[in-house]
Amino acid sequence: MTPSLMNFFYSLIAGFVIVVVPVVIGLVFISQQDKIQRKG
Repeated sequence: MTPSLMNFFYSLIAGFVIVVVPVVIGLVFISQQDKIQRKG
């Protein structure tokens, strides 16, 4: 693979991580809050 192609893949992976990680954390946080509210 050429260096530019490697950089392209790394940027795709980085973008994926930057988007997905906060979404997953947000969903987990919301679901935790939801459980607490339902108990109350």
